[in-house]
Amino acid sequence: MKKFLLLSFSFIVSFSMFGQTTVLDFEDAATSVNFTYFGSSANDSTTTIIPNPDKTGINTSEMVSDFYKPKESEPWAGGFSTPNPSVPIDLVSNSEICVKVWFPAVGNLAIKLEDGDLPNWIQTAEVTEANKWVEVCYDSKLPSLEDDMVPAFGGTYTKIVLFFDFQTVLTEDQVYYFDDFILTGSGIAPVDLTFNVDLNGQTFSEAHVSGTFNNWSLDNPLSDPDGDGVYSATVTGIPAGRVEYKFRLDDSNWEVFSGTESCVLTTGDFTNRSFVATQTEELPTVCFNSCFACGEAVRITFNVGQGGAMVAPEGMHIAGGGNFGVPGDFPMTDDDADGIWSITFERPVGFESFYTFLTGACSDWSCKEDIAGQACANPDNFNDRKIGPVMQDMEINTCFGFCTDDLDCSGATGGDVKFNVDMNGYSGTFTQVYLSGNFNSWSADATPMEDPDGDNIWTSTQTFITGNHEFKFQVDGWTDQEFFEDGDPCTVTQGNFVNRVVTVSGDTELCFAWNTCTSCLSGVNDLVTDNSIFKVQPTIVNASTQLIFAENFKAEKEVKVFNGLGQIEKVIKLGPLDQFYTLEADNLQNGLYFLNVVTEGKQQTHRIIVNK
Repeated sequence: MKKFLLLSFSFIVSFSMFGQTTVLDFEDAATSVNFTYFGSSANDSTTTIIPNPDKTGINTSEMVSDFYKPKESEPWAGGFSTPNPSVPIDLVSNSEICVKVWFPAVGNLAIKLEDGDLPNWIQTAEVTEANKWVEVCYDSKLPSLEDDMVPAFGGTYTKIVLFFDFQTVLTEDQVYYFDDFILTGSGIAPVDLTFNVDLNGQTFSEAHVSGTFNNWSLDNPLSDPDGDGVYSATVTGIPAGRVEYKFRLDDSNWEVFSGTESCVLTTGDFTNRSFVATQTEELPTVCFNSCFACGEAVRITFNVGQGGAMVAPEGMHIAGGGNFGVPGDFPMTDDDADGIWSITFERPVGFESFYTFLTGACSDWSCKEDIAGQACANPDNFNDRKIGPVMQDMEINTCFGFCTDDLDCSGATGGDVKFNVDMNGYSGTFTQVYLSGNFNSWSADATPMEDPDGDNIWTSTQTFITGNHEFKFQVDGWTDQEFFEDGDPCTVTQGNFVNRVVTVSGDTELCFAWNTCTSCLSGVNDLVTDNSIFKVQPTIVNASTQLIFAENFKAEKEVKVFNGLGQIEKVIKLGPLDQFYTLEADNLQNGLYFLNVVTEGKQQTHRIIVNK
C-alpha cells in the first residue's frame, strides 16, 4: 500500500498592514482555507471554519478553524491544504511566523514550509497555557529540525503543513483551534561580508567573488596583501537573507560543485555556495572548490551494485543518518548502464554517519534495502549501514541489500517470483490489475499484470534480491486496493500499514485470491473439486506424512505444496500407478501448508501442519 509521509500545503491571498502580512484569518474567502487530515483515522476529512468558541483575551475575532486529532494517531499526524497561492510566504521582508492557537492541554505545534526557493523547513513551538488563546511564533532564522537543517529566512515558500502535538501519540481524541497566521518581524538591515578563499596551488592572474549581491559580475576582486595565498574581499551593503556566491579565477574558471557538498544550494541547473546572512561578519577561509579549509576535508565515493534488485524508474538513491538527506535528495548515477550506481560526497575529516540505499525516491522509505540480521546492519538505527570515522579519501563498494565489500553482486539475485492473483471473487469492475510494492516505490502503474488466457487470474513475474519484500495487488492505478488487518497470516505490519510480504531465497510462485491470504492454487479454477482423490496421514507432521490416493484414480497426478503465504514450496509429478507418496518435512519450516492434487480434470486440497 502506498505509505503516507508529511504532505504539503499551500497558502492563499495575503495582505499587509501595520508592518505585518496576514496570510489566514478565516474572516472571508480570500483568507480562509480548509486543512486535510493525514496520519490518523480522520484521513482525507478536513478542518472546519467555525465561530470563535472563546472570544476572549488576545483573540476576539468572529471566525477560526478547528483541528481534530484522534487518539492513537501517528506521531507525525497533521493537516495540509492545497489552494493556489496568490502571494508566497515572504521570509525575505519578514523574519517571523506567528499563529494564535487554543489547546485543551499544554503541548506543541510544529509547522513545515515547503516548495520554496530554499530547502524545506520545520520548527516546533511549545504551547505552555491551555484553555485560552495564546500566540506562538517561529523564528525563520533558526535552522530546520530536519534535513537540510538550514534556516528559512531569506527564502520564499508556497506550502505549509501543521502538526498539533507533533511526535505525540494521544490516548484520547483532542480538538484544537487556530487563527491569524501572520508574517512579521522587519527585515534585517544590509550587512557587510568578508569572503576568504585559500588559493595556494592555483594558477591565475585575477580572482573574484561573484554572487547574488553583485549580479554575478567581476565587481568584487579578491586580494592577498600579506602574500599567504589566502585572498579576501569585503562586500558592503548586502541585503540580509539568503546569499549565493562562488569564487572565480580570471574570467571563466568558476568553482564547480556537484550538489552533494554541505555548503551549497542547487536551484534548477545551478549549484552555488549558499548561506543566510543575518549580521556583518567575516566568513571562514575555505579551499577553492571545497566547503572546508584546505586539508580538512575528505571525499567519499559510494558505489552500489544493483544485482538482481528491481530498480524503480528513479534509480538508486542514498539517504539517512541525518547527513544524507531523505529519499530523493541524493540520487546516484549509472552513466554507463552497467548496474553500478555511484555518488561522491565531500565531508570533514573524521566524518561518521549512518546511511542506507534505496531503489527510488520513496518518501515513506518503503523502497530502502532490507539488510536486517546482516553484519553491516545496525538494529538500533533502522538497520542502516554505518561509515566512519573517515580520516582520508575513501571508496565504498557494496551490493544493494547485502553486506558485501565488493561489486560482485552475482550472488545477490534472490530469484524470480511469479505473482498470481485470482480476481474471480472481486465484486467491482476494473480494467487493469497492478502489482505495487517497495520494489517499485508503490507505483500506481509501473508493474501491470497480465491475464493472457482470460481466466481472470492475473500474473506477473519479477526478479528480487534475497530478503523480504512488501507488496499489494491493486486495480486501475490505486482506484481500489487490498485491505488487510494486523495479524493476517500473509502480511506484515509497519506502523499503520499492513501489506503482503514475500520472503525470497530463490525462484518461487505465489497465488492468492484477491484481498485474502487464501491460496488460489493458480491454474485449477476450471477443475472440478473431488474430495475423494486422496487422504493425508498424519496431518500433524513431525518428520513425514503419507499421501494415499484412491484406487479409482489411475491417471498421472501433480502435487503442489503451498506454504501459508501461498508460495509453492514443492511440485511433485506422480505416475498413473503411484497410489502412495511420502512427503518428507525435512526442508519445510514449521507452520501451515496446503497439499493440492490435480488429476483426471479434478482437484482436491488437504491442509497439514508441520511441527518438528
